[in-house]
Formats: sequence, structure tokens, C-alpha cells
Amino acid sequence: MNKLFTRRRIVMGAGGAAVLAATAFEGRRLLRKRYAPTPYDDLLALLDDRDADAQIGEAVLAGVEGFDAKAASAGVRQRLARHTLAQAVGADAAEGRLLEASGWVMPQTLALLCALAAKAAA
Repeated sequence: MNKLFTRRRIVMGAGGAAVLAATAFEGRRLLRKRYAPTPYDDLLALLDDRDADAQIGEAVLAGVEGFDAKAASAGVRQRLARHTLAQAVGADAAEGRLLEASGWVMPQTLALLCALAAKAAA
């Protein structure tokens, strides 16, 4: 039998490869920036760059009188219970549910998510 390809070496190599793959897969999640817990974490997890989205959210909040985070999060959760974020944003744009933030016009669901990120960062 070839000493290069013993069963033990093959199993050890496969196990090592599995550990490396798991580390690479989970490493991104483990190295992500951590935030203080908020009541909106389920929604904020949908954002790609929470810090940048919080900056956009500041602009949204500046243009909204009396922003109610509880009501906004309930509305967004209700929309996202039936649709993905992409579908909800697309429907907002198609149906004219838009908000203005510093000259930028945004779909309402995305604007509210950004506003919640800004509230969470405050």
C-alpha cells in the first residue's frame, strides 16, 4: 500500500479541510462589528452596512416630524412578514411610497430601516 495515501492521512486531511471551511464560513460572522442590543435587531440585521445606513437614517429623521420608532418598526415588520426586503423596496417604489432624505428619494421601507439604525446608534 502506498504510504502517501493511507486511510488515516486521507481522513485527517478531510477533517482539516472541513475545519478550515467552517472557519472561513463563520469567520466573517464572528469578525463583524458588534452593536448594543436593540428592539430592532431583527430588522437591522437586514442592512449591509449599519453605520452607513445610520448616516442616511439621520437625514431621514431630519425630514420626519415626530418619528415613532415603535410604529415604524411595526410597519416594516408587517411588510417584511409577506415579502423579502428587495420585494418590499420594489413595491414601495412602484406604488409611490417614497421618503425624501437630504435631496435623495428613497423607498419608504429602506428609509425607515435607515432611520431605525440611526435611532439605535444614538
